[in-house]
This record gives sequence, C-alpha cells and structure tokens, in this order.
Amino acid sequence: MILINLLPYEFRKEALRDPRMRRTIRLVQGGGVVFVGLTLIFYVQYFFEFRSLKAMQTEWQGLEADVQRVQQIRDEMTQGSEAEKNFIESYVISPFRAASILSHLSEFLPDSIWLLELRLVRQPQNNTLLIKGMSLPGRDRSSVQEIEKYLGDLKAGFPQNIELVLTTSRQLKDRIELTFFTAIFKWA
Repeated sequence: MILINLLPYEFRKEALRDPRMRRTIRLVQGGGVVFVGLTLIFYVQYFFEFRSLKAMQTEWQGLEADVQRVQQIRDEMTQGSEAEKNFIESYVISPFRAASILSHLSEFLPDSIWLLELRLVRQPQNNTLLIKGMSLPGRDRSSVQEIEKYLGDLKAGFPQNIELVLTTSRQLKDRIELTFFTAIFKWA
C-alpha cells in the first residue's frame, strides 16, 4: 500500500522513520553537541592560556630589561675595579715588594760594603732601585770586585729582564782605598 499525503507542506506530518535511524540521528546530534562543547572548552582554555602567555611575555620583557641593567652595572664595576686591581697587583702583591727587596739587599751585603742611600721607585712599567754606597777592599778582593760580586748576587735575585747601570769612583785617603758606587737597577 502506498500512502500519499496531499496536505500542503507545512501541515504535513512526517512519517515515522525507522527506530535505528532515530538512534543514529540522536547519536550524531549527541556527537555534535559533545564536539561543540569540547570545542568551546578548548577555546576557553586556549583564551586563558593566551592571556597567560601575553602576561608572561610582558614579564619576560621586564626581566630582560633588568638583566641588561645588571649586565651594565657589572661592566661598570669591572671597569672601576680594573684600575684598583692593577694598582694592587703592581704595588701591593708584586713578587718584589719593598720588604723583600730590602731583605735581599741586606742578605748579600758583605762586611766591607756600607750602603749610604737606597731609593725604590715603583711604577707599573718602570721600576727602579737606586743603591749608593762605599766599599773598602776585602781580604782577597779589591773594592771594585767586592762591589761587582755584591751587585751580581743581587741581580741574580731579581727578574731576568733587569738592567743594571753601575758607576764607581775611587779615592785614596791616608793610604786607604775607598770606592764609592752608584748602582741603578731597572725592570718592568
């Protein structure tokens, strides 16, 4: 039997469909609702995470500015302390401090030599030690030989690139030979 509905379209009743078809339609509709619900949940979560990301980027930019300021302060401190470091290395913790030089001078001083003047000038690249003294001849050496031996022993205890300038003058008084000397040690 064939059934024909002649009513206008708006008044027609839909024919009941197969129950399996209704379940399929409900399943598709339920799936659509779940899909829209999940999409909405993920979109809301994405929106909050995006806002959190923007806030973190703003915070990161502030942190980068702080890091740059800290780096700038560190560079300024390094430059400021470099001069102090050079001064301390040159004058305070130098391997040839004034006390060690004086100790070295007195350690090798023979009995026949007297020191009249010592002057130590310390500069970062030009150090000088001036020694003025006088000498009498020793038991087995002349006064010039005594001076040369003493200054040679001193020179051996200084840095290898040391330069020595020596001037001597002899005087004979009451048949006693007296030799005055001036020795200048220079090193960097």
